[in-house]
Amino acid sequence: MNKHKNYHMYGILAIIILILLVIFFSLYIGRNTNGSSASKQSPPASSPVTDIIKDAGDDTEVTAYLEEQDTIIYDMLKNMRVKESGSAELDFLISMIPHYEASVDMSKNYLIYGGKNKKLKELASEIIDEHLEEIEDMQELIKEIQKYDITDKEKEKKYLNVYNKIISTHQHIPDETDASSNVEKAYIEGMVIHHQMASDMAETILKYSSNREICNIAEDIFEMQKEEISQMEEIFNDM
Repeated sequence: MNKHKNYHMYGILAIIILILLVIFFSLYIGRNTNGSSASKQSPPASSPVTDIIKDAGDDTEVTAYLEEQDTIIYDMLKNMRVKESGSAELDFLISMIPHYEASVDMSKNYLIYGGKNKKLKELASEIIDEHLEEIEDMQELIKEIQKYDITDKEKEKKYLNVYNKIISTHQHIPDETDASSNVEKAYIEGMVIHHQMASDMAETILKYSSNREICNIAEDIFEMQKEEISQMEEIFNDM
């Protein structure tokens, strides 16, 4: 009699175990099927996957932009090393040309790797056009000043003392943009420092020159750089 009861209980347990196994396998197979279907679908527009892809692209652009910018700045600083001409005015013009050439190249570099911000794109294009024109004007003025061969080594020495300090304090432009999260910000950060350098140079020559044409150019440079810095900072704050 006890044996029959035991067999009955064993039968019930076997049935329960079988039911549980069926439920388990049904759930397992269903989960795998859903996983396969999901893997074939494209990720949503905003997801960790698409964000990673987007960030990787941004990093590539920023890296390429910064590498080119570093080369531009390095060449600029090398070309801005002044060989004493005997004239503070000539020293100013000769060093300002590679500085302006760098601003043109940095702006072109931005348009290649960035250009996503409409206002900044327009400003970069304006800088290119204006600075190319001003470079030509400075080259012509250099020729005019050289004709008269007027020198003032004492005044030049005073100017260059300040000028060399300006150069040394602006060696860090690449370091200021290394952590930029996108090309737009990298361009603005680099150009603000670059423009400040031109403002300092213009302000300095105004103290050591009485040449009216040089003073007019320096005043224009000072005002224009300040205005463009203000525009860039406003664009930066709106990002």
